[in-house]
Amino acid sequence: MKVRTVTLLFALATVIAWPSAAIKRPNVVFIFTDDQRPDAFGAVGNPDVKTPNMDRLFHNGFVFRQAYIQGSMTFATCLPSRAMLMSGKPLFRAPMRLDSGTILPQALRKGGYHTFATGKWHNGELSFENSFDDAEAVFFGGAAGSHIGVPVHRMIAGLMVPYDSGESFSTELFANAAIEYIESREKSDQPFFCYIPFTAPHSPVTPPGKWATMYDPKKITLPPNHSALRPDLAESERGGSRRGGGRGGRGRGGRGRGGDDDASPVERAKEDYAKYYGLISHLDHHIGRVLQSLEHTGQADNTIVLLATDHGMSKSSHGASGKNNAYEHTSRVQMVFSGATVPKGSSDALVYLYDIYPSLCGLAGLPTPDGVEGKNLSGIIHGKTEKVRDYLFTAYMENQRTIRDDRWKLFHRMRENRVALYDLKNDPHELNDLAKRPEHAKRIDELKAALAKARIEYGETDEGVARLMRSRGGRPGGGGRRPSGGGGQPAVDAPVLAKRVAEKFLAHAKAGSGLAKGRFESAWAELHAGWSRDEPAASRGDLTQGFAKLLGEQPGARGGRPGGAPERGGQRRGGRPPTGAGAVVARAFSYAADSDGDREITAGEVQSAAKKWAADGDKNSDGTLSSAEITKVIEGFIKSMPAPRGRRR
Repeated sequence: MKVRTVTLLFALATVIAWPSAAIKRPNVVFIFTDDQRPDAFGAVGNPDVKTPNMDRLFHNGFVFRQAYIQGSMTFATCLPSRAMLMSGKPLFRAPMRLDSGTILPQALRKGGYHTFATGKWHNGELSFENSFDDAEAVFFGGAAGSHIGVPVHRMIAGLMVPYDSGESFSTELFANAAIEYIESREKSDQPFFCYIPFTAPHSPVTPPGKWATMYDPKKITLPPNHSALRPDLAESERGGSRRGGGRGGRGRGGRGRGGDDDASPVERAKEDYAKYYGLISHLDHHIGRVLQSLEHTGQADNTIVLLATDHGMSKSSHGASGKNNAYEHTSRVQMVFSGATVPKGSSDALVYLYDIYPSLCGLAGLPTPDGVEGKNLSGIIHGKTEKVRDYLFTAYMENQRTIRDDRWKLFHRMRENRVALYDLKNDPHELNDLAKRPEHAKRIDELKAALAKARIEYGETDEGVARLMRSRGGRPGGGGRRPSGGGGQPAVDAPVLAKRVAEKFLAHAKAGSGLAKGRFESAWAELHAGWSRDEPAASRGDLTQGFAKLLGEQPGARGGRPGGAPERGGQRRGGRPPTGAGAVVARAFSYAADSDGDREITAGEVQSAAKKWAADGDKNSDGTLSSAEITKVIEGFIKSMPAPRGRRR
């Protein structure tokens, strides 16, 4: 009897010590879409776009109807969105490189999950390698120049190794990788976390095959706040947005489409949406394949499927072309939990995208790590509570801050000290500013007070704003606007420039005709060490100065400080960007080496990039890169850099 008692006590202690081993936890498949407007789903009442597979998740799952990204201080809103999501922290405290704290996949792995990812990772290669057990077809960066031939990596022995993705379209490539992984887990008792951050419908908006002509532009209905319909709603330049009525939606989302130059703004806008919806329907098709793989392998009943969008997209609503403004079409996201023990339902609770982290921990029966600030929404999902916050705060660039309750939204443009008030219950498209009506004066004062409190609560400081704006192309003091035109960059003869850089590079390395692969890599590391000047990373300005010196140019001739040292970031305040061969090569090098899209190049990024260049450049596999092979490597990243305006990452 005593032996049996001891055995039972030991078993109980084991269950307490290792709960993940005693409980069959649900699998998690997290589908994350890129640049998808919150109204671009059939399930939310949009009859123009066909999304039957995503709609099925809406109809059978739990929908948070008032979910938001907290904001962005950069044009590349994807970057802070993912940093907040994975860290569970608000905008001003989320680590952009995810290099501190315990991030979501790490928490699930500690809880007994096998973790896998495919698709887009925008926050650094090291954080990825520290978070996932397996990976296939992973794109490090913000946006590729094409959905075909995306530069991707797979995990081998814990390290990410680049490979050629061939002619696969990104959406199909990522879906195939996820399906193969899900099928491989069919007979495993260990729960898994499968993260699928697609790059669609991010630009370029080039749906493949039949999807390109799936929608008749004439049958498209534009959003009522689109500038082609309501040019009066377009913000002035002083307000921080771009007028879009004359362009008819030919902004960020329309790259690579072409179109009829004689068409009216409304016609062009409808053509733009037809392509955009085609790319979304193509995405939906492949999401359906992922869902089918769960059903075919018998894992659907024990899998939580989470569908979310990283942020919205203006597409000329309110005259804006991008994704860095505080209007509903840009700051609101979709967030749907379904499957396993998740009941069907919905909530109007005010929630953030970064609430996903603690919510998944709650649904999986795991503790939320210290430092995670998001709210656990599992209580709302299971009907135990109705809300987790009274107000919701958003922040975009220097100038836009909002606060809203369950109905009213105050939109504060800080430079002009100007406010707008919207009744979102009766005016969800923000068509009517009610701020000047005297009956709303008290309400505006109350919301202003709540906004001031929220800015303190969420850690907004002047230093924090400036730091985040520098992280990916915002410009403190300049309203966050990009310079017009092509930035002053001259036309590039890539072969000639590449040969010149290669010659100077070999001279720096004290080599005449070529370098061993290891010496090739270390020479780039030595250059970077000099460029960064003992800082953790080199900015675009540091690179410009460094390449100018390497090429024998006079640094700082345009856009630099007296004495030849450029402003950190490479642009004179209020002036034009630096020009010359050094600036061109610096820009190309920055894009080629920048794995997390923050425009700060670390030693690790240079090491990783140089290793790839060495492997790709050694065409005859003799372990040495000749002068001609080095020239080809450099020519490759010069030719692949985005165009100054139309190909922003």
